[in-house]
Amino acid sequence: MGATGLGLLLEEYRSEIAAGWRQGVERELGVKDPALAFALSPLLREAALALGGEARRPSRDAWTRCSVLVRSTASPAQLAREFKLLHRALWETLRGRGVPVAPADRIAADEWFQEALAESLDRLERVRIRAAALERAAVVPPIARQKPPPLPARAAKSRRPPTEGTIARAAAEQPIELEPLT
Repeated sequence: MGATGLGLLLEEYRSEIAAGWRQGVERELGVKDPALAFALSPLLREAALALGGEARRPSRDAWTRCSVLVRSTASPAQLAREFKLLHRALWETLRGRGVPVAPADRIAADEWFQEALAESLDRLERVRIRAAALERAAVVPPIARQKPPPLPARAAKSRRPPTEGTIARAAAEQPIELEPLT
């Protein structure tokens, strides 16, 4: 069977693979809200499209589209375990149907799901960094607003014109030194 056949099989057995994954998550992890709950169906669809083509070059956008749907409150270890169960459900479903898969096709599928896991873990880390930055920013007290100095035009109007006494006092305080003319 070629890569196109594997992609078609993934598409055909997508609901069975998802059901096997859900059973595995409930049985082995006991997680109430799996990290891949929303991302599972699109992830299998993107895998079927990527593995169904002859080019076998999965686009980075496919992993990004799926990783956006991964629950961001999950721990990285939980996410890795859920991907392990997805991997197991995929191959058990195909083996249960008696479908032979060539080693090269199996490697391509395994690599695709490993890259999807890596992208999902990377996104989780970015979300955690943003959340931590927002929490730190929320702790900083707001800066007290000070009244800005008046604008130059207003400052000139608000001052009284200097009197002879103030000019003489200013001159006495700061003598002006003149340079000799040559």
